[in-house]
Amino acid sequence: MKQLFLIILLLPITALADTSSQFDTQFGLGLGTQYGGVAGLKYSIRGNSNSFYIGAGRADFFKSDDERYGLTLGWEKSLSEHHAIGVAVRTRTDPLDGAYIATTIDGQPAYMEAKGRYESFLAGTYTYHFKPSSEPGFLTGVSIGKTYSASNYRNEFLSGLDYGMHFGYQF
Repeated sequence: MKQLFLIILLLPITALADTSSQFDTQFGLGLGTQYGGVAGLKYSIRGNSNSFYIGAGRADFFKSDDERYGLTLGWEKSLSEHHAIGVAVRTRTDPLDGAYIATTIDGQPAYMEAKGRYESFLAGTYTYHFKPSSEPGFLTGVSIGKTYSASNYRNEFLSGLDYGMHFGYQF
């Protein structure tokens, strides 16, 4: 919920940008990394061959709780009308409200209350636009990067590379 509040705060700032001939704004709807996780919305500001975006959405459909959201910030550089590369940072939370983890202290069983888990993903991205990137249309792409996960009982980099995909429509 905090991520959605942040997006609402950022939208007026982006509305103040000069949107004449220098900048172009686009909204998108889609699935994957650029849209905050599994499914969500994306707001982009384009200038020349650069695009900055913020995406927010549902981070996981397989969890039963309603508070698993993701937020993505990214930058893309257009290589041509159809191809773009960039960098994206996605964060998501996994609240474990009321969950307890069994541990042992000096051989005696003990329980520790688990706080929420926080996960961030830093990745390089590639996007293919089926129409020129300045026009409305479908797009797809991949992201390859590293995930960092933190909680009150574990801090670790997950091993290996993580992969993500995205598919959406920009208006």
